[in-house]
Amino acid sequence: MKVLGIAGSPRRDGNTEMLLDWCLAAAEAEGAEIVKFRLCDLDLNPCRACDACRAEGVCALKDDMHKLYPELRAADGVVLAAPVYSMGMPALPKAMIDRCQPFWALKYVLKQNLVEPGSPERLGAFLCCAGTTFTHVFDGTRRVVRYLWNVLEVKPAGELLCPGVDARDEILSQPSARAVAEDIGKRLGRRQASDNVIDLTAEVKKG
Repeated sequence: MKVLGIAGSPRRDGNTEMLLDWCLAAAEAEGAEIVKFRLCDLDLNPCRACDACRAEGVCALKDDMHKLYPELRAADGVVLAAPVYSMGMPALPKAMIDRCQPFWALKYVLKQNLVEPGSPERLGAFLCCAGTTFTHVFDGTRRVVRYLWNVLEVKPAGELLCPGVDARDEILSQPSARAVAEDIGKRLGRRQASDNVIDLTAEVKKG
């Protein structure tokens, strides 16, 4: 069982990466092999919509996305941790998701399987912090992530949505966040799918 963790924030060791580390540690405790990437440490360019990937399902751009492609395809579980910027997905993780177009081309143009038929179900989890408590603040990011799961052929293992988290280490003011992140990690390690969405908005407003 291999779990791929992707830290999507431009800020190293920030709130969403803390959620990711709690989640991955719990998956590792269940016996999963962990691989983690920080997108801010990679050389990633945006998709150019050149359609070169339609020929063989291979991206023509030469950068660090080619380190992620085999991991995204081989992982049994994928955890994306990314904050909300301007009511949507930040530039780094959105660029990575756009660069998954070769997987789309493999599936829908070249009619190839990303996952061998009969393979165990792949799982995906999304961990997210937003600085505000605006209504619908997570809607944009969640739509993009649902698209990613569809392209990668993974099923949800849970979502954790943490509003009112902006300053460094502010996630520590939401005590239940760690427990939920660890629970998601345990489910990933055990291959337990779930469409459960944990939104801590009510807890923040109550506090």
